[in-house]
Amino acid sequence: MMQTAVAEVSKESGAFVRSDSTFRNSVGTEKYPIEPNRYILVVSYACPWAHRCLIVRSLFGLEHAIPIYSVHPTWERTKPSVDDHQGWVFAHDRPVIHPISGKEIETDEHCSPPPEEKWTSVRSIYESVSNKPMKKFTVPVLYDSETKSIVNNESSEIIRMLGSRDLFGLLATKNKDLQLLPEKSIAEIDEVNSWVYTTINNGVYKCGFAQTQKAYTSAAEKLEEGLLRVESILSKRRFLCSDDEITEADIRLFPTLIRHDEVYTVYFKANHVPIVTGTRFPNIVRYMKDLLKIKEIKITVDMRHIKAHYYTSHPQLNRYGIVPVGPNVMRLLEE
Repeated sequence: MMQTAVAEVSKESGAFVRSDSTFRNSVGTEKYPIEPNRYILVVSYACPWAHRCLIVRSLFGLEHAIPIYSVHPTWERTKPSVDDHQGWVFAHDRPVIHPISGKEIETDEHCSPPPEEKWTSVRSIYESVSNKPMKKFTVPVLYDSETKSIVNNESSEIIRMLGSRDLFGLLATKNKDLQLLPEKSIAEIDEVNSWVYTTINNGVYKCGFAQTQKAYTSAAEKLEEGLLRVESILSKRRFLCSDDEITEADIRLFPTLIRHDEVYTVYFKANHVPIVTGTRFPNIVRYMKDLLKIKEIKITVDMRHIKAHYYTSHPQLNRYGIVPVGPNVMRLLEE
């Protein structure tokens, strides 16, 4: 049975349990050699997992070599004449209509047309490469236009390919000396990534999609522990795993942080740990400001898409698709 992340909940505990990504191949092989304009990155500017990929692509100036195609921020029925599945759709030339309120969610420059005429949704991409039934159709997608196949749909692996000097780094036009995964720090970065993912990146979803009080409370406590741990680290150094250079750990944390006060504090019931609008995390706020001073990171943040997606894509969580007007985190971080 097809499902979205909202439905990935344990029947026994009511806790959110994210399923693993399906496609886990790498470029730089005989089947997938490094070539400019061969690979396509399918993204949503709203999705934090896809946002990671947009940041690394931007940091290394890979826009000329890896085109992106971005979906509309609001989910829509992917095959309305077949079933009720809701997911990412390509809607570059029309608004998407909210299923309950009937309001139009407009398109903009970050809603781009797909390169394949048959691609009407992210689901259609997955179904074009496999006859096997699949449950989820997620972004990001790294697609090979030569073999007409999905190379990878796991964001943590895609960003390592994008940032590797031996892979897509061969096509970089910017920051060629930047090492997001310096050899001396690999073990530390992997360890930080592990607990940040569990308590924060995925932790906010565990709060938001929990279906029992016990599951929610457990996730909320772990989220607070994770943020306090980050705050402690950043009280002693500028970045998570370095005093002077951003690393992969920062790229993986930032998309969650920039969405936190605008979305997760309200939508995912994380109002016990406000960051930018609170007072408990001054070092995280400083850290976010530092990251936004990097223009290649700042240009990847589209708060309209972020808020539109979360507040209008899940009628079971926000029936009428009302989008809160505040708190305008980007403005607060620039003050």
